[in-house]
Amino acid sequence: MIADRKKELAFSLGGMGSSSTNFYNRASSRQGWADVAAAVLERWQAGDRDGAARLVTDDMVLGTTLIGTEQMVRARLAVWRDAGVDTVRLYPAGDTLAARLETLGRAIELVREAG
Repeated sequence: MIADRKKELAFSLGGMGSSSTNFYNRASSRQGWADVAAAVLERWQAGDRDGAARLVTDDMVLGTTLIGTEQMVRARLAVWRDAGVDTVRLYPAGDTLAARLETLGRAIELVREAG
């Protein structure tokens, strides 16, 4: 899941907007990943999509995505809540519709618990 998310995050950091107006790149920079975000943007815009994805760190993925055990997800939600995040967008994982719906249901419960 982390490898797939790296590709998605590289697209957001490098391909969403232009070199001067990319919300996701700026947000990652504010979160402490300015050097990586800038390098991903540069590689992406040079056409090196795979190279851009390789620059995305596991920490970036785990810091911005609800991936992991329930304990990890709870901890991440608490950090986000304490930072003022009041909206979470969920993309539930699973190989089938039933699995994705189950994941979504549990994720909603965890978000509610986080308050």
